[in-house]
Amino acid sequence: MKNYLLLFFLALVFSNFAQQICTPDLSQTQTGIYPDTLPDGFVGQAYSTDVTFRLPLDTLGYDFTNFNILSVSLPVGLNWQCNNVASNCDYNPQVNQNGCVNVYGTPLLPGMYPVEITVIADLTIIQGYPFTFQIYMEVLPSNATISNNGFTMTGPTGCFPITVGFTNNNPGLLAYQWNFGNGNNSTSQNPVPQVYTTPGDYIVNYTAWGNLDTTHIYTLSNVTINNMNNYGEGFPSYENADAYFKIKQNGSVIYQSTTIGDQNPPVSWNTNINFTQGNTYIIEIWDADDSYGEILFSGDDYMGAHTMSFNGCNGCGAGTSNINYTINHQIIYPSPVVLAADTIHVYGYPPNPLISYDEISNTISTPNLPYGYQWYVNGSPISGANDTSHLVTLSGVYSVIAINPSGCVSFSDTMTVVFCAPLTAPLISNSTNGNLIVTNVPVGFSIAWALNGVLIAGATSQTYSPTSNGVYSVIITDMYNCSISSDDFNLAVGINELSNSDWKIFPNPGNQQIEISVKSNLIGAQCEIMDLSGRQLDSFTLIESSLQINTDNLPSGSYFINLKMEGLSTSKKLIILH
Repeated sequence: MKNYLLLFFLALVFSNFAQQICTPDLSQTQTGIYPDTLPDGFVGQAYSTDVTFRLPLDTLGYDFTNFNILSVSLPVGLNWQCNNVASNCDYNPQVNQNGCVNVYGTPLLPGMYPVEITVIADLTIIQGYPFTFQIYMEVLPSNATISNNGFTMTGPTGCFPITVGFTNNNPGLLAYQWNFGNGNNSTSQNPVPQVYTTPGDYIVNYTAWGNLDTTHIYTLSNVTINNMNNYGEGFPSYENADAYFKIKQNGSVIYQSTTIGDQNPPVSWNTNINFTQGNTYIIEIWDADDSYGEILFSGDDYMGAHTMSFNGCNGCGAGTSNINYTINHQIIYPSPVVLAADTIHVYGYPPNPLISYDEISNTISTPNLPYGYQWYVNGSPISGANDTSHLVTLSGVYSVIAINPSGCVSFSDTMTVVFCAPLTAPLISNSTNGNLIVTNVPVGFSIAWALNGVLIAGATSQTYSPTSNGVYSVIITDMYNCSISSDDFNLAVGINELSNSDWKIFPNPGNQQIEISVKSNLIGAQCEIMDLSGRQLDSFTLIESSLQINTDNLPSGSYFINLKMEGLSTSKKLIILH
């Protein structure tokens, strides 16, 4: 049964409820993300909201051809889903500028969170350009309430310490009594919030009165006759006393005790006679004669009386007798108008999880305990990483939180893990303006350009304007020194080392055949045909002033024709159209 409950809990926490398909807000016509701040969430309460984005069409004169939503960093317990999951969250703004994601789940931790949306954009000349957008969301403590006919509690459950607010549901009555279960009491109509610092269940009792009139009850519980002098009809008497007593209220007998015969005092009776204030009560002491066969005497003997006090008496005189009597005073309070009780549940935390890293399996793990788990890297939750172990696929600062079924969370220490995963080499290409461009650079990697194997000082941007011929390369490195280099890119930029006027290409654009015509000073030059990526397609020597070249094997596109001679070079662009 416990296993089923745990599975249910994990499904609740980390799947929450069925993923929702969002609907873009088509009223937004300006490029951006809407809303710029997500609606507030509450700990332990289901959450769902749509985020609309309107994509830009171009930048710096180049068209965007695709956007891919890589990730959305969210508070723990929340997840996201785009509206075109079937297309892997790819959006072509040239077709449709509008899209959305649904943020859903049950937030577990209060706080103000930056929600980062990471997008990879493709331009007509650049692929894999990263963008990060940031909006905010606040998760508030639980606003759950418990209400009954007496009072309402706000925040009555949670992980210690918790502060619980109380609202009186019966204002305007005469008196109140609160017992909060934490050692505190109050008679206020609206008591102050109470703090509960220790895990456990606390019962709150509430009483409210509509009137404060009390009833006083005086109960005669015991009568003792200590002595009876001159009892009997003669003196000295030769018989033992036969004692009894009478209670009179305002002159009328309301009670007569049993007779205790043939026993000299002291003698006692336990009674249960109620008196009320405002009346006069007298106790009379009697000796019975006729009833106990006293043949010489007839008629009971009156021994005296005492006016009773509501405080009782110890050794009071009653004629020739001496008596004790006990009166108990009881106050009857009015019945309350409302009686109510409810329970506050304060939960404890799981132990702080311990983490370890296995370099052989590249797995980070924590002991298998009956909790839910969420792994983090660099402070952001890893989507779907909710097991006791996680396969590391990138370097970073890792941690895990443990969540018990009450939603209480404990945090592990952090661990820096260096894992240099296989990387895709960056690609160097030529732009139409003569700059070199590197693509396939992951987010967070630095860029370093090199010429002939030597790093170029300050060349750390995605683009580089070459100033000399040679072999160019790019090294990309992350913050953990994991790196990879591009293939070599051979470049002859033609910086007027040789005059472009000394040779020509025609026709340009060409079709099946072109002709290269050079002046006599260029006979003997080395001729190279290069594509825009810098790859050499063909190479030959100009032995005459003109050369015919068949271009049937060259696809339609742009190329460079480089001429090199005695350490000098020149270059012209060739366009082939089939």
